[in-house]
Amino acid sequence: MTAGVPLDGSGSGSFSIPEIVALAAEGSIRVPTFQRQFAWTAKDVRQLFDSLYRGFPVGTLLLWRQNAEAGTVSLGPITFDVPARSGAYWVVDGQQRITSLFATLSPRYQSTDERFEVFFDLETQKFVTPRKGLAPPRAIPVRDALESRTLIQWLRNHSDELEAEDFDLADHLAGALRDYRIPAYIVSGDNQELLREVFDRVNSAGKPISRAQVFHALFAGNDEPGSPGSVVAALDKLGFGSIDEGRVVQSLLALRGGDVQRDIRDEFEDGTERPADWFDLTEVALTRAVEFLRSEGVAHQLLMPNTLPLPVLAVFFHLHPNPAAWDKRLLARWLWRGWVHGFGREGGQTPVLRRAIRSVNPELRDPERAPAEYDAIKALLDFTPDRPVPTLPMDGFNTKNANTRLISLALASLEPLDENGNRIDIASEFQKYGSDAVTRFTPEGRSLAANRGFWRADSPKIREIADEKILSSHLIDPPARRALLNSQFDIFIRIRKKALAALVERFLDSRLEPGKRIRPPLRQMAIGDEMDESE
Repeated sequence: MTAGVPLDGSGSGSFSIPEIVALAAEGSIRVPTFQRQFAWTAKDVRQLFDSLYRGFPVGTLLLWRQNAEAGTVSLGPITFDVPARSGAYWVVDGQQRITSLFATLSPRYQSTDERFEVFFDLETQKFVTPRKGLAPPRAIPVRDALESRTLIQWLRNHSDELEAEDFDLADHLAGALRDYRIPAYIVSGDNQELLREVFDRVNSAGKPISRAQVFHALFAGNDEPGSPGSVVAALDKLGFGSIDEGRVVQSLLALRGGDVQRDIRDEFEDGTERPADWFDLTEVALTRAVEFLRSEGVAHQLLMPNTLPLPVLAVFFHLHPNPAAWDKRLLARWLWRGWVHGFGREGGQTPVLRRAIRSVNPELRDPERAPAEYDAIKALLDFTPDRPVPTLPMDGFNTKNANTRLISLALASLEPLDENGNRIDIASEFQKYGSDAVTRFTPEGRSLAANRGFWRADSPKIREIADEKILSSHLIDPPARRALLNSQFDIFIRIRKKALAALVERFLDSRLEPGKRIRPPLRQMAIGDEMDESE
């Protein structure tokens, strides 16, 4: 804890497990909206109960004591309405543990999620999850062990199946659950400095929450429309897919300028700016970035070889919303060269992103010191290799792989047609089916790029299509179609592989523009209109 920070009633405490279950049931424990969804597996839940049984430490809860309005509480798979509560405990760290305890032990709200069907096997003294709904014969539901009444009832109902020592083990289990006290650190009141310090140190099951979640916790309240999640939701309506919240926060920090990896606790410390306003600006900037990507043939974020350019494009279009056509062409050259050859010489994405953002918007809250649009793009291109098109491997097709996505973008550039001759809406296909939008033409060769394309899964088999224009839009020429009709799949793939390699080389060469000189727009060079802007 930072020295000199008054605690205002904050301090250490502890809760018994029955207290946690009861507080959660009455709505006195709340989970803020920024928290990640419940992510533990059945094994994680069992290990928690094993630690409780054996008296092992399970970590300290971090709670913020604030009033809570009436509303709906969600703890893992359990959702229920609760009244307003004064002095409720908002979970900063401990969501996974509290949810596991409540969903497993609550007699009032029981989950059908098998992760929370935890039994204690009296024979092996291990916590188990039923297999196919069946628990071992001498296994007691831990839910029944929390209260003496339900424990006694279970022991009576199963007395014929139990050994003498089982009664002592059951009593030990009940005592362990009732007597164990989980330590907690409670922050009370509105001490923003203390809250920020606590939020920024949050860990969940040993895993730090993301900067996006910390940012949301610090600067976006539950009723605040501006948040990383709200920007993601708004952008998802564009049909471009769900952008990672971390990229949203990086984009916001980029718009404000300077080092995007800076300490975010003090970002709006002076209180003169509303975070929600900056989230709105970030949404606009990312929308422009998406429009630019679409103009480059990138219909959906699942086609992006990587998403590192998003914050860079966002800040560029924030500062230069209407760049010259030539500058946009150079920006596209940077984008494609980066995707193919890498965006910089630094090791790792973080230093590359930091340097790229500073090339566009170097100073925090000082956009006047940002370089002109051409100068910014020139700085980006200076760190991006100018090399010929590499030969991409045509096997090992994996829709999460950068090379695979470059190949998919080349196929998308053919503007594939459906069985009626209409353009296939590739973005819509990705929205509906995810990576499965990239389908197979033959039952063989799933990992071969030459066997993949954008033929819709609900269309007739492509071998039934005779229209050469439709087939050509999927890179299938007459010899390849004949091979398909004759079920000569190896010949089909061999023919299409050769055509695909040529397509990819042409496609990438036209975008990398290797060897082309980098210069300002002609209007900036004060050269007459008679000169050609194409070079």
